[in-house]
Amino acid sequence: MSDPAILFVKPKAISAKDKKALQGAGVIVVEIDEPGSARFVRATAEINASTLLKAAAKAMHDTPHYNSVKEAFGKAVCEVLILDEPQQ
Repeated sequence: MSDPAILFVKPKAISAKDKKALQGAGVIVVEIDEPGSARFVRATAEINASTLLKAAAKAMHDTPHYNSVKEAFGKAVCEVLILDEPQQ
């Protein structure tokens, strides 16, 4: 998955028509007073294989309490990310 194209411009620097054309081409247009001050930050979260396996096992074990294994696994992974380990 590649990063989207983002164009930082000063407010009213480009016309609404040009903005719409750029958006149609997949460019995200962001109006900001100081385009040079924009910074990119990536959110990261790493889960080691053992912890991910525990979350998967917990999801399969807890499935009767949820609508699906996917729902239980999602909850278990969220618990890992928030609490650093699944709740018992």
